[in-house]
Formats: sequence, structure tokens, C-alpha cells
Amino acid sequence: MSHALRSIARSTHRVRDVVELACYRARRGSALAERLYEVALACGSARAVGVAEMMRACSHPSNVWVGRDLHRGDGECFDGVGTLWACGARLCPSCSATLRRRSRRRARCVVEAVRLYVGEHWRFITLTSPTVAGVSLLVVMLVYQRAWSLLRKRKVWRDAVRAGVKGTEWTEGELGIGYHVHMHLLIAGRHIEHHELRDAWTECIEQAWRERGVELQFNTRTNAAVVDIKFIRDYGHSAPRNARAESLNNALLEVSKYVCKGEAWDAVPDEHLVEVAEVERWPRLFEVFGAARTVKEPSVEADQPSLAPSLDTHHLSDGGSVLDGVVELLPSSPGRVARALLALCGVVSRELWLRMLNMRVERTRAYRRMLLKNKYPHASIGLLSGEVLDDSS
Repeated sequence: MSHALRSIARSTHRVRDVVELACYRARRGSALAERLYEVALACGSARAVGVAEMMRACSHPSNVWVGRDLHRGDGECFDGVGTLWACGARLCPSCSATLRRRSRRRARCVVEAVRLYVGEHWRFITLTSPTVAGVSLLVVMLVYQRAWSLLRKRKVWRDAVRAGVKGTEWTEGELGIGYHVHMHLLIAGRHIEHHELRDAWTECIEQAWRERGVELQFNTRTNAAVVDIKFIRDYGHSAPRNARAESLNNALLEVSKYVCKGEAWDAVPDEHLVEVAEVERWPRLFEVFGAARTVKEPSVEADQPSLAPSLDTHHLSDGGSVLDGVVELLPSSPGRVARALLALCGVVSRELWLRMLNMRVERTRAYRRMLLKNKYPHASIGLLSGEVLDDSS
């Protein structure tokens, strides 16, 4: 740990935890990037190589910051960790944490905005099914997305559910075989019979797997999929007596976990890891549905600057001599930066692509430094590389 971060870490035990968290995410991201890079090179996947390079930049010590005495709008101070430039990769621990935070904020906004009608309650529902061996993670996610689409068309669902939030996560299956997926739902609606929802979900997940040529085998007492329903006990109308209940905070954490725990990627086979990196449009893992879709989230400052590249592929030189106008600052979503750069993987030379990436990273880091210093003028912010962000940096 650098001298600058030691001075930050010595202030309180709480800050030490934040510094350790930043170091952990950086180490995990770097290790996963190196593994992906080697595998992608071996199988010739230019896009996966690009994802690995972007994760390297995102996890580099000069990109990860730790702050003390940051403050919210109400003046409350807190300690935080983040990245100056975000790669946006679903494999990246730092970017996954940012997505979780945004999803949790969006889910809480929905719960606060949706007004319950007479006879309605907030419920927390978990849907799952048997693990299928020999199938890639992408296929499993696509199957669950298909089953979810089928369930929403069922009468039992349409009659009872008015609004809600969905989150999907996966874990390694028992004995390291296959992927076990959980679909967590926070819904507002009327009473729904457990056996009716269980039977409907069983039929939907069976059909989704059958379309992939797989017949599910249920090893449960009811010979059906597992469905768990709990009332939210601390929000809205009171739950029925003796009903199984869950706290709102725990439910929000579950629906916004986002994909998996960081260590779970270690168990993913190399070929599946490359497949995840190559996919342009991953199945939607977090979403709001029903009446909740009309809820507008309060305007907040973006977690990353709204900078995106304008890439002129007609005037690119493989020798790297022409870069003027290739990467320009335009007001746009940060997610477009990664998509635009990855679209050029394998189209231009590796040397030129890396120069374009580095240019984007350096511009964004400089802008983020300015944003952090302007937003938190009295905070102590340092990078894992040892640099301290102050008025002179």
C-alpha cells in the first residue's frame, strides 16, 4: 500500500475497510483481466482481448481512488471508493459494484413511488429451477429470460402483479457442475397463491429449456420448481399474521446483486468466460416492469462523466499516424465509449487501438479528477498508485 493511502487508512478503522475494498477490487479485476487476455489470445477472439485490455486499465492502481470525508447533499460525511475511468465490462468487479449501486437506487425509487391499492402488498419472490450440466452461462441466462417472458404472459401473473423489480444472479452449481440461477422479484400486487405461481413457473421454465432440447428433471417433493414468497414486513400495508416476511433492505439488496459474486468467475470455464466477454447484448438482469416503468428516477449526478468517442473509421491509419478527430469528446453515455471501441477490435491494428484506448482513458481520468475535486473540495482523495488528488494535481 502506498504512503498516501496509509495516511488515509490510519485515520479510522472504517477507512481501512474502504482501502482494503479498493485493493481487493483492483486485484480481482487485474487477475481476471490477465486470465481473459491469455484465453482470448489463444482462441483468437479480438473482442475479448479488447475487453481484457479495458479491464486492465480500469483496475490499474492509477485509476482506482479512495476518498475520506466525502459528503452527500445533506452534509453527511462518508468514505468511498471508485474508478476515474470505467470500462463497463460485466466481468469487472469495480464496474459491477457501480451497476449494483445504480440498480439499488432505482429499485428503492420504485418502492417509494408506487402507491399500493386496497388489498395489495409488497412481496419478495425467488424463482429457481434445477441446474443443467454442460450448458454455457450465456445459454442458461437466455433460458431464464425466455421463461420470465413466458411467465409475465400467464393469467395468474397478470391478474395479481401490478408493478415490480427483477434481479437475476447465478452461483456455481453443486459439485462445480453447471450454473444455478436465482431470479429475485420485488412485486406490488394482490394475493397470489403459492401453488399457482409455482405451477406456472414450472411450466414456463420447462418450456424454455425444452426449446433448447433439454428436459428438466425435478428432484423436489412436489416434482416442481422451487418458488419462495415472502411479504415485505416494514413497508406498505401490514402483512398477514404468521406470514413469512422479509425486510425491505434485504429485498433491495437481493434484487440489485447483479450477476454474481466476484469469486464466482473463477469457476467459469475459459471458453464460457470468452463467450461472456464477446456478447454485445447480455440478457437483461435488472429491470423494472409493469406500472413501475413509469416511475422517473430523481436527477442525480452521473457516477462517470458523460464522455463518449466519435470514431471515424474511414480515416484511421494502421500505422497509427492519423489520430486527429478519431476520439473526440461528445456529450453521450459512457456505455457508448466501450461499445464504440470494442467495435473496432480486429478492424484496426492492435497498436492503433491501444493508442485510442489510452487517449480515451487519459482524457476521462483528467476530467474525473476535476469533477472529484470540485464536488468534494474538503475531502482527502488518493489513488492506489500513491497520487493524492489536490488542487495542485
